[in-house]
Order: sequence, then C-alpha cells, then structure tokens
Amino acid sequence: MFHVFRHLHNFILHSLNKYSFITYKSFSSCQKYTAGLIIIGDEILKAQVRDTNSYFMCSLLYEYGVKVEKISIISDDIDEIANEIRLFSGRYKYVIASGGVGPTHDDKTYEGLAKAFGDSLHFHPILVDIIKELNNNDNENSPLFKVAYIPKKATLKFGENNSGELLKFPCVNIDNVYIFPGSPIYFEPLFKSLCQEIFNAHKKFFKKELYIDAKEDVFANTLTSVAKEFPNVAFGSYPISNQNYYKARVTIESDEESITEEATNKFCSLISPDILVNYDKTPEINSVEKYQDFQSKCDQSKALIYSETIKELKKIFDNPKEIVIEYNYSMESTVLLHLIHIVRSLLNRNFIINAVFFKQQNIPAVVEQSCVDILNWYNAKLTVLDEPKKVNVENLKILYPELKTLLLTKTNNANNDSSEFKFLEQLSPSIQIKTPLSGWNSETICTFTRSLCLPYT
Repeated sequence: MFHVFRHLHNFILHSLNKYSFITYKSFSSCQKYTAGLIIIGDEILKAQVRDTNSYFMCSLLYEYGVKVEKISIISDDIDEIANEIRLFSGRYKYVIASGGVGPTHDDKTYEGLAKAFGDSLHFHPILVDIIKELNNNDNENSPLFKVAYIPKKATLKFGENNSGELLKFPCVNIDNVYIFPGSPIYFEPLFKSLCQEIFNAHKKFFKKELYIDAKEDVFANTLTSVAKEFPNVAFGSYPISNQNYYKARVTIESDEESITEEATNKFCSLISPDILVNYDKTPEINSVEKYQDFQSKCDQSKALIYSETIKELKKIFDNPKEIVIEYNYSMESTVLLHLIHIVRSLLNRNFIINAVFFKQQNIPAVVEQSCVDILNWYNAKLTVLDEPKKVNVENLKILYPELKTLLLTKTNNANNDSSEFKFLEQLSPSIQIKTPLSGWNSETICTFTRSLCLPYT
C-alpha cells in the first residue's frame, strides 16, 4: 500500500509551499502527560505479524516525559476502533494509533476515527493530488485513493528525514488522536520525526537502576515500605533468570531528580550492601576509559598481559580488512571482541569486525541469540562455515578477498590445545594465524570479563 507515497516529499513541498515483575506505585506529578496506544490489525491478533511499534513508541515517549498507561491491540472493526479511540481520547492526553490505513478492504482505521468524532470522510485534496501525481491515475474509484479518504476534521503532519526532506507519508490527526501507518518501515521514521513536535512534555523522568544479587523475596518487604514512604516515586522490581552478574533489577524513578536520589539512598540504606552489584550495562561505551581504570587497579603481572595484548592488536589492525577473527560463542570470543573494540577507539577508527564461526557442533538457541546481541554491540559481522568441508583457503579468500591474518581465541589453558584447532593448520602460510590471547589463562579471562561486566553465556 505504501508505494503510493514513494517520493512524496518532493510533491508535498510543491503542494504545501514529522518476565514477570512487581511494580510499586506510580508518580502523580506527570499524570497530565499520559498516553494510550492503540495497535490496529487482525494480523497482530492472529500472530501473523509481530507488533514492534508499541515497543518503539514506549521507548521514545519515555524520553519525552510521556507516561504510557495502556496499550490496546484491537481488530479491524469500525465500531471497535471508534469505541477505543473515544475511550482513550477522554482518558489520556495523547492517543496514538498505528495500522489499518491502506487501500484494502480491511483497512478501516480512518472510518473508525471519523465515527469516534462524529465526522464524515472526504478525499483530502493534498493526498488526492499526491496519488494522482505518483501513480498517473485520475480514476478516483481506484483502491489507491482510499488512503486519501480521511475525516474532514483531520489535519496532516509530515515528518522530516535527517536531511530535512519531508517523509513519504503523513500522520493523520484529530484533536489528541494521532494515526500512524502500521508498517514499521514507515512508522518508525515518521514517529521519531514527530515526537518532539507532538509529545514535548517539557518534563523528564529521572531513573536509577540497581542490580541485586539476591532473589526478590530478600528485599520485597523493604521495597514495599520505601514505596509507601515515597508515593510520587515509581518503583519496579524485575527478576532475571539468565544473567551472570545479578538476580534482580530494581528501578526507582520520578520527575524530580532530588526525590529519585533520596528514595534510592533510603532503599540502599535498608538492604545489605553485600547484595548490591556494581554493574555496568553498557561496557562498550567509553571502553578505553573503563579499561584504563581497570588496568590501573590490577596487579603488575596481569596489567602487563593486558597492555601487551592491546599493543599487539594495535599493530595487527593497521588494516582491518585484512583481519578476520574466529568466533566460537565462548567467553574468550567476547574478550577478544572487546579488546578489538578498545583498539578501535584508541585508533579512532570505526571499522566492522569480521568474524567467522567454524561450525563443529550445534549451539543452543538461547546462547545463539545472546551472542547475536553481543556481535551487534561490537559492530561485528559473523559468517558461519561448516567444518571441514568449507574451511579452506579458497572459501575464506572468496569471503574475505583481502584476508591475510586469522585471529584465534586460543589461550594457554590445557583445553584450548585440543584437536579443534588442528584443521586450521592447513591455512598457513597463505593465511597467517595469530593467537592474541595465548598468554591468557582462565583467571585472566574471568577477571577481565567480570571486572568490565562483559556479557557472556
């Protein structure tokens, strides 16, 4: 349906001359900045399409100080759409809906919007002209023109891209209701562009996150007590089952920084300091400064191992396109990625890290997904090769024409000397093999990983 809006910005410029958890209380001083989200589409309810728009909206609205109070997923039914819009419009400052605005028979959002406000539909002249221009079609009986058939009271809001050009499609607005397209490809840039214009609440939420190495029952009563003492502060507790550093995450937030700080200090004073974890959820940010601080606190022997590895990697990555690293879903793999990330910052360069996985066994799905996230954090591109059929110089050279050096994650631990690396010997001498972690052992690997809060499976 959205091909209708291709190259729309040029024409618009001419025509017109944006797990389970426990939650304690919620702060009231920002209640006037509330939002209700309506996701429209039978395809969502039938699990034919995954809803990602609500997550995207919630993330951005939070940044602009808007508190999302409800998300409703409804079918392509005119009465249901009208009733939900009418209900939400009277309850929340902002009502944001996505979906059901195309040219097909089941796109009924504009009809529901009109019914909610006692309005009638008309062909909006700007949208009609756009459709005619883009499709060379003057037949207003064509289904294409359905996207121009909107409520008479509605206005159009066109966002801009990063270059300041108008985006390809509009948000349709009546009163406090904003209708966006459902396809994330079109929804996300439009919503992001219009966020500051529409949802600027002139407020911010101040949040503290605490990481606790204990189950919720250990601190639940304390959190409940503090929540009663601070009624304008929102407290959240989220148990974590697949984290190596902590067992629960506690959030404390309000729209006053001093109150958030006071509530945080009160809660921390009432629980054992032994269960509080000094956890860094973004170890990849400011990685050089964090590494230097960590190294300064290490004993001399470990500090020397770390610094020598960094020095070696700086030389190796003089030309990143010539380097590929072995990735095997291990802690050592993450350590090597992080070290290269540090080197990338030291060299003030933003190259992609090429990685290859020599598949010898199946990786559990949960581990694989976790490692996908890790690779994304470090801007690493992974290629999977089945061993031994595809592991040869010819295939690697096809994948990486400039490849000269393959970096292995091998350390000096006994279990790294197994036969799993023997098949790589055939690559020499045309491809040089190096092992930057050869001077590391289990202790240095674990110390580096846990001290810098690196993710591992």
